[in-house]
Amino acid sequence: MRGILWVSLWAAVATTVCGQATINNGAMEGPPQDHSNGKGLLVTPAGWTPVNPNTERGDRLTVEASDRPGAGQCLHVHTFGNDAGVYQTLAPLAKGSTYLVSAWVKRLSGTLTLEAYSLNWGPAVMRRLDDRSTGWTKLTVGLTTVDEGAHLYLVASPEADFLIDDVQIRPAALQVGSPELLPYDFTSRWRHRVTLTPVGGVAVPEAVSVVAIPELGVGRDLGPAALAKQSPTGPSAVVVEMPLETEENFSVEVRQPDTGEVLGGSSVIPAPGSPWVVRYPYKDALFASLDYGWPVRIKILTATPVALAALQATLSLADGAGRGVKEVTSRVENDALLLPLDGRGLAPGDYRLKLAVCQADGRRVYAAERPLRVLPPAANEVVVGPAGETLINRQAFFPIGLYWVLADPAGWKPGPARQTAALSELRQAGFNTLHSYAFEHNDANDTDENALAYLDMAQEFGFKVMMGLRRDWCQGAEQNLPAIEQRLRRLKDHPALLCWALWDEPDADLANVPRVQALYDLVNRLDPYHPAMPVFMSAGGRPFRAAADINLFDCYPGAGNAGVLPGVLTRTRAALPDKPIWYAAQAYQQGDKLPSEADMCLYWQYALAADAKAIFWYSYGGDGTAWDSIRITTEHYAAVKRAVRALADKVGVK
Repeated sequence: MRGILWVSLWAAVATTVCGQATINNGAMEGPPQDHSNGKGLLVTPAGWTPVNPNTERGDRLTVEASDRPGAGQCLHVHTFGNDAGVYQTLAPLAKGSTYLVSAWVKRLSGTLTLEAYSLNWGPAVMRRLDDRSTGWTKLTVGLTTVDEGAHLYLVASPEADFLIDDVQIRPAALQVGSPELLPYDFTSRWRHRVTLTPVGGVAVPEAVSVVAIPELGVGRDLGPAALAKQSPTGPSAVVVEMPLETEENFSVEVRQPDTGEVLGGSSVIPAPGSPWVVRYPYKDALFASLDYGWPVRIKILTATPVALAALQATLSLADGAGRGVKEVTSRVENDALLLPLDGRGLAPGDYRLKLAVCQADGRRVYAAERPLRVLPPAANEVVVGPAGETLINRQAFFPIGLYWVLADPAGWKPGPARQTAALSELRQAGFNTLHSYAFEHNDANDTDENALAYLDMAQEFGFKVMMGLRRDWCQGAEQNLPAIEQRLRRLKDHPALLCWALWDEPDADLANVPRVQALYDLVNRLDPYHPAMPVFMSAGGRPFRAAADINLFDCYPGAGNAGVLPGVLTRTRAALPDKPIWYAAQAYQQGDKLPSEADMCLYWQYALAADAKAIFWYSYGGDGTAWDSIRITTEHYAAVKRAVRALADKVGVK
């Protein structure tokens, strides 16, 4: 449940008398300092501190003479993990201002990335990836801050080797506004308006080139460059285009047209994704507990009411032989096209659903086709309703969950060691759903019999269970599909089963997409009566949208930093707009700081305001003394229980 820590270079920023922002010790000068207890393994210039002080892994930091012309010394980073590097404390920048961030690097092997982050927790403001340069290379990104500062990272993949010298931050000549999405015009492109404003007293070119680039800027543009005539005294606006199918987070970069020199850049924003947001039947199926109906709803991002009213949608249903059995036409309801699908009377089996949307002149502007199952009733149906609500045998259920509850079978099986009092205490606090890593981590406790005993315990105490699957079965060199199938068949009919947790944070590596999809397809085929989904890192779910019934995501802002959540929730919803949100919130200690009761109440209040349909907490934790446990102190455990009880009372959980 914890996000990846990257190898990083955090740079301290100071403001000189003339107003130019600079980096303290950006040139890597100063007497070397050893951070490895005299072993000479983690040596940095003065003022820098290693991110990971562990000397056993093999990471090495050294100060060396730089062979860059005119330079003194540099920092050599040789890493075998993804959290090695150095940092300094930051001083503030001007909120919302545009800067140029640069570093001289010499890539010896691997991949490195220059990243600029906002001062508070949040997504990267700008990135520039380098996996091919040779010799000393100056990496430059334009950075528009979202608050009063920026973390500056140099990120390396594991087993990377590179040199760092002369890091700088300076004001850009142009202030770059955040890209503003323009109304969709039913073509094959998105359009964004960007405002450029000269900074007083700084010369700017008469014309600049503006282009959308992916978050991991790797030398490719997302669309054609737009040329902007720049007034030396006032703002100008330019429209930047990119294809509809663009799914990567992006920014706009401003360049000198003839040389390509970077003159500025916006903050990173999520790509809009498809303008067509269609809420098809949940799991592409019709369920008895939903009366075999579903209101198919079509929203078109940024479309005007006039444009929407001019559209007509048709939904047709065909059986396995291709014969048409249903057809529905749309009506406009609020800000969407509504097509109420009624499958009552249809025999259980496989069908095909076809959707077509036409303008008034008959021109087709959208078409899609997908499978549809009509399922026989089941004893313990857990489905997601049209409003994103969880329904268990037709009854509404709001999950309030807790991760990492009991790893030892003695704690949940009947007997003298059973944690009866602790489980009763959790239920009284308002928790109604449990998750245990006993069935994800690869140890002897993970058996079908133990998993069934865990479900039996949950049923006895009034809990539902988010059930995980062994990680070596799912994420090993080869997926063990027969073992997964056996586990599913043994557990899928248990009344305490709420859902299947497929994979923890697969969005850390998009190479996981086909493997997660294969896992989802197996689970969904064998057990369509329970939701199945990975857990994502904030807004990272879009590439996995076909492998998630629910947008379950984690975000751990840290003590006193709950204010980042509304933005994170907005980005997360935009990533999977047709999926309900389940939020995994922080109740554990980061560093030496615990979230307060007020922090935790803000977490769930922001989540409910964003229409979250479940809230989980991380975590009950192994023996109750480690960083990941809500029981790390008696006082903190009491604060967690009060915050959760307030949440439970708010949503009507007894």
